[in-house]
Amino acid sequence: MKDGTLPSQRYHTFVLLMLSGGFMGAYSYFLKGGVFANAETANLLILAFNIAELNTEGIISVLYPISAFFIGTFFSQMFIEKLGRRWIPTLLIVEIMALISLSLLPSETPDRVFHVVIAVLSSMQFNTFRKARGVAMSTLFCTAHLRGFGASLYSAIADRKGEELKKSLYHGGLIMTFLAGGISCSLISKSLGGYTIALSSLPLLFVLQEVLRKER
Repeated sequence: MKDGTLPSQRYHTFVLLMLSGGFMGAYSYFLKGGVFANAETANLLILAFNIAELNTEGIISVLYPISAFFIGTFFSQMFIEKLGRRWIPTLLIVEIMALISLSLLPSETPDRVFHVVIAVLSSMQFNTFRKARGVAMSTLFCTAHLRGFGASLYSAIADRKGEELKKSLYHGGLIMTFLAGGISCSLISKSLGGYTIALSSLPLLFVLQEVLRKER
């Protein structure tokens, strides 16, 4: 790469992954039982509420994505260490195939199947893609980006640092992208229903194409 930046660490790669992440999160919440399959902080709060209410069914339902996220993180770390650079294209191919497969499942398929698959894919992606242009970033969550947006913007204004302004815009852009993914899913799902999840694989296809073309 001319600037020494790998495709997997480029900002537009994170934009595409964030778009897919927002799409998946909205899908699992709006179409599959009100569970944030790719946001385990929210699920832990739901778990706490169900424990307090002694709601056994609620406890079990939310434990599925939480456990799946943990398992996905564990195995993705193993694959990162064993496969090295080969892991990223492998992960993207697996994600694309899994998301398309979910869209083809019959309507009577239990929501838990979707929760588990999305949670595993999300955790693997989150653990694999960590930085863009040297800045720590997430492809699935916005809390860290809200912090980075505010903190970097202050530094840019107070200390007149152009680099901090750039970081602030990076974080702000990913927040808007996540929202765009969620809004798109909500609107499209009214027409496509369960098939909607397949569309979250489209941004991943663009990432995979660039990774295969430039990292090999």
